[in-house]
Amino acid sequence: MPARWRVRIVVAVALYAVLEVVFTKVDFDPDALRLALVVAVGIALFGVVQDALGDSGPGWDVERVSTPLAEGLDRPTARYVGLLESHLTSRTPDGVLADRLRTLADTVLRQRHGLGVADPAARDLLGPELGRVLDEPPRRLSRDEIDRCMTRIEGL
Repeated sequence: MPARWRVRIVVAVALYAVLEVVFTKVDFDPDALRLALVVAVGIALFGVVQDALGDSGPGWDVERVSTPLAEGLDRPTARYVGLLESHLTSRTPDGVLADRLRTLADTVLRQRHGLGVADPAARDLLGPELGRVLDEPPRRLSRDEIDRCMTRIEGL
């Protein structure tokens, strides 16, 4: 027998006892069998309604699952690692990595040289390989190409 029905039986017995005492105090002489039946039917109906409406099933609340970061990585670094892994394993190359490289190169050029990626003077600083990666349509870059581009950006 489920625990919820055991609780309901205990409540029914307690309710019967309370009603018996109250009715006896007010000089209302109830029939014990009928009172027991009324209490039993009332508790059974309450139980059926509670079972039918109590559990609303799966909710619409979504729990956020935070993936643990690899040891030694902060969130921005972990995002960049995820971006690189996505680029290397995707079926079709997208322009996300090239856009990130462009933004990074533009930021470094502006901070250190006061130039943007689109400036003609910046082309000599970027070099031919990084310039091609930034200008050409998106393509899958190899690990070595990514490493050379990052090294070039760091050296700006």
